Amino acid sequence: MFRLYKPENRPIAGKLQRLTGGFSGADVYSFEALSGKYALRVWPANFTSPDRIQELGLLAEFLNHNVSIPVAGPLRNLQDQFSFGWNTRLAHIEPFLNGQPIDSESPPRTQMTSAMKFLAECHHACANYMPTVISQPRILQAGWGYSESLQYRLRLLNKQDDELKGSFRSHPNRLIIDENFQQLIDQLSLQLQLWKPVVLQNLQMQAQQLRPVLPVFRDVWREHLLLVDGQVSGLIDINASSSDSVACDLTRYLGSVLGNDSEGWQAALEAYQTVRPLQPVEWDSLLTFDLSNLLLSSTGCLERYLSATEESVRTSLLARLQCYVHRLKTYHQLQL
Repeated sequence: MFRLYKPENRPIAGKLQRLTGGFSGADVYSFEALSGKYALRVWPANFTSPDRIQELGLLAEFLNHNVSIPVAGPLRNLQDQFSFGWNTRLAHIEPFLNGQPIDSESPPRTQMTSAMKFLAECHHACANYMPTVISQPRILQAGWGYSESLQYRLRLLNKQDDELKGSFRSHPNRLIIDENFQQLIDQLSLQLQLWKPVVLQNLQMQAQQLRPVLPVFRDVWREHLLLVDGQVSGLIDINASSSDSVACDLTRYLGSVLGNDSEGWQAALEAYQTVRPLQPVEWDSLLTFDLSNLLLSSTGCLERYLSATEESVRTSLLARLQCYVHRLKTYHQLQL
């Protein structure tokens, strides 16, 4: 399969090295080639859309011609395709970018400034992106429209059952309940009951507001933005990209790095606006994007934790769930 790529992009001596992946179900490996280090992503078995991988590859190509820092995305092979078959699954290779995520315990102001200016640079470029017409596109030309994320979150929260305890106890893969974990579930259940009415009210209003929509990454988690020597060195995992509000990226990243630190958020947003000023409708929706994501991510994280089988994944999910619950308990501290 690697012969589909240029000789300098094919693995040389050594084996594929399994990497700790995220929670999407993809298998990720790294390998060395003559032209550098690459990542092989093998998509989950239920993912069957090469057109989607093509969308991501075209967006990454555009960004790498128009921004100053590398964005990792699917690479074309000798057949001018962005993906290939790996047994019964789709796969692609992409550049392996060096760097480490920012320290979320005490993120230096200079590093946050670098990160936010890079995101603004990407958004500024994406406003000029002209996508190729393919089937079922999710990455569209920039314009004014409705946020699909807000509308989707509104539908999910309207359906969501506030009672977590019953679904937890009936889950087929649940572990033996210890006292600490039970307390965590109780705390999460209480926070959902407290915050859900507020979020639903805001979503119902803001989901119907027109706003700038453009290609955004939608899942800029802390680990996806890498730094070397205090400066952004690259962006990885753009696989959730779609046309939506820049607030998706800003709140996802700032929430995962700064938590409820109001001063940190304000300084970071000021740095972002030195490159791309926010529209009033974008600024006004930041907390709605953040809090709605926090509610849904916490319950989704719990479900993934209950279903996970790898201990390293379970440990990571539990730490993230604890962080979500802490943010919800102290969310009133976040003021913009």
